[in-house]
Amino acid sequence: MTSVDGRCATGPGCRGFTLTELAIVLAVMVPLVLFVLDVLGPMLAFQGGLDNRRQLAEVRQAFTAAYRDNPVTVDSEAGARFVLPGGTIEAVGPDATTGRCGSGPATLAPLARYLSQSASTAFRDGFAAPMCILMTARLSRAIGGVDTFYRVVAVVAPGPNGRLDTIGACATALSAAGELTLCGDDEGVMVDGFNIAADLLRQTLVRMQMAATAYQVYFQSRAQADPSRDASINYFASGGTPAERWDVGGPIPLSACSAPSPLLVAGGTGPSTTLGLSSIDVTDHYGQVMQYDNCSNQVRSPQNADAAQQLPPYTASIVTTLPGGTVLRVNAVGAL
Repeated sequence: MTSVDGRCATGPGCRGFTLTELAIVLAVMVPLVLFVLDVLGPMLAFQGGLDNRRQLAEVRQAFTAAYRDNPVTVDSEAGARFVLPGGTIEAVGPDATTGRCGSGPATLAPLARYLSQSASTAFRDGFAAPMCILMTARLSRAIGGVDTFYRVVAVVAPGPNGRLDTIGACATALSAAGELTLCGDDEGVMVDGFNIAADLLRQTLVRMQMAATAYQVYFQSRAQADPSRDASINYFASGGTPAERWDVGGPIPLSACSAPSPLLVAGGTGPSTTLGLSSIDVTDHYGQVMQYDNCSNQVRSPQNADAAQQLPPYTASIVTTLPGGTVLRVNAVGAL
């Protein structure tokens, strides 16, 4: 029986493929499929590796930018977490049994504004496996005698096998000191907070030194404007006691003696204006307005509790607080 178009329809007069014919087809197709996989396999692995490194680089760049923009919130936290104004990123390690990383679509949400892709996809590596986010607790190291706080973040991709290699002689891990060990096919990148902290400290010190120099020049100009040019007078401020040993009528007031006072006050005025400094000049690289101190026991002034520190040369300080609480001072020395 034939169909309307002349082809064989289902029925006794039609025959299918024999086992021999099927065997011939399989004998031809299997090597062909294996050949195609042999050719495409390395290509797919190569492309996955490229995607992997691209994904790691983007997440690393996002963490770095967020760290530089928010050093105070990041390094004021003592634990192993990354605190941003938009939320907190917790450390995410591998499952103890499967080795698979436990990150998910919400893990990198606080980094959303720093990512070129959605945070709901950024947590996966180039092989579509969830990545691990490893972190140290807050660390400390002295830079030029200044205790500086920082932390290390490592983003690790498990690679083609989809799991971190954590079993055996070599185990992928981030040590408490911030040293990253990678094993097997795992790939990872690090955000070393120490380099960021050192750079921000260096830039802040430059800005503080500029403000201290301006304050020192102010002292000299006030002294030169005084006909008596009395060496016993502290020209850094007015309003102290005894009054005759302070710059009576001077435009810069006494700072709060129990704590430094801001160089910039509401309305954009204050000592910064008198010193010829802009709002940027008196803002440290952590985004905080710097302060001045001209009467606490940390400086030489007629009000110092130590009689030996009540004599010239008088000093004043430009002050700021680093993330983690370290107080930084740069001194201005009054010289006639």
